[in-house]
Amino acid sequence: MTRRMKIDEAKRYVAQKLGVKVLDLTNEEVMRSVREDLGIGVITSVAGSPKGIRAKMRIADLLEIPINSVELFKKGMGV
Repeated sequence: MTRRMKIDEAKRYVAQKLGVKVLDLTNEEVMRSVREDLGIGVITSVAGSPKGIRAKMRIADLLEIPINSVELFKKGMGV
């Protein structure tokens, strides 16, 4: 959204950044493994894995996009 991409272009961008195929983005088994490996949070929590704002921060860094809540958190922390 922040890069004004069409949906298909955005899917290709995310898939490339995550190192998966576009079709894998909707595959629960593949994406759970990818999310665990990259530390970007999973739907059902796993002890010790990133959650909440920590997961969002990793997503923003990985995809190289700004996420409003992350930017507000950083600003509040003086980062």
